[in-house]
Amino acid sequence: MKGKSLNKRLSSSKIRKQQHLLEVTVRADKARAMRFRAVTSFVFKTVLWLAFLGGTFFGGRELLRRFVWENPDYYLTDIRVSDCELLQRDQILAAASIREGMNVFEVDTKTGRAALDALPQVERAEIQRVLPNRVDITITERRPIAWVTQGANENPTANLNAWLIDARGVVVKPRQIIEQYHHLPHISGVTVANFAPGQRVKSVEMESALKLIQINSDNTEWQVRHIDLGKQWCMIVTDQSNARITFGLDAIDEQLGRLFRYIDRAEAEHREIETLNLMVVKFTPVTFRPTANSDEPDDPLLQAESESDRRDKEQASTPKPVVPVAKAVPVSSAPRSAKSKTENKPSTRSGSSTPAGIRKPFRQN
Repeated sequence: MKGKSLNKRLSSSKIRKQQHLLEVTVRADKARAMRFRAVTSFVFKTVLWLAFLGGTFFGGRELLRRFVWENPDYYLTDIRVSDCELLQRDQILAAASIREGMNVFEVDTKTGRAALDALPQVERAEIQRVLPNRVDITITERRPIAWVTQGANENPTANLNAWLIDARGVVVKPRQIIEQYHHLPHISGVTVANFAPGQRVKSVEMESALKLIQINSDNTEWQVRHIDLGKQWCMIVTDQSNARITFGLDAIDEQLGRLFRYIDRAEAEHREIETLNLMVVKFTPVTFRPTANSDEPDDPLLQAESESDRRDKEQASTPKPVVPVAKAVPVSSAPRSAKSKTENKPSTRSGSSTPAGIRKPFRQN
């Protein structure tokens, strides 16, 4: 009995069924509540994050607007541009899109640098932003070393078709003529009709002319004033004393060294060179300007007149001695031999004053 009572079920199937249904109902409600709480939490967090992000964005934007973009402390009031000769300050600022009063953070340094580098007068440009209200612009201009025109008689400082050229052979158009440009050498004999700003002139004669100007740029005793490249196989250089020196297109250093030696010797002899052809290495042709001491013999190094010419001039200027002419001897009526006639016959050569009976030596062939 006791065992049966232990194994006896405490509820019937109906009761167990009801209990099971109640348990299912309770679990579904809990699940819906949990899902609701999860969805509500997700939506709340999402809205909260969106509000935070929106507030951060708009708040930060408003802060930037008030404290950065519209802050008078960041208005550009100090623009420092390096000294330029080919470009003016307004041209540089316009090319870089920089103006006073704009916000310093609105300056696009990369775009402005590229725009300045594109100018033919600029070799290199740098733009630096300095807070709170300053911008530094450093321009490295192309340094012109000569004028270029087509005609030799053209005045480059007054000619609208004249160009400036730098040491690399890049031509630029001057916006203004400053005093420093008036003393630059003048290169002519070049076709300038097809030149464009920033173009590089690639020719052998132009490279030789620029090399000559560069090498001699620091020389104060001999200066190049004009170079004529019209012949294209040589350079006709005119210096400060209007002497015309012919240079070849090769070995510029060697030719300059020879030129300086000729100039030194000419100064030692108090002479001035008028023309000199350095293309001829030996027996270099040279002429001099007439001076008060032009009758004196010149130095052999400077191609003076030859020694034979000098002797001829001295002989021509020396008076010849007068030789007395022998008197005629009366001729006898007796016949004379041919030999005696030959010996006593006076010389009939023109200009000879040798008396009869004196034979001049001669050379037999």
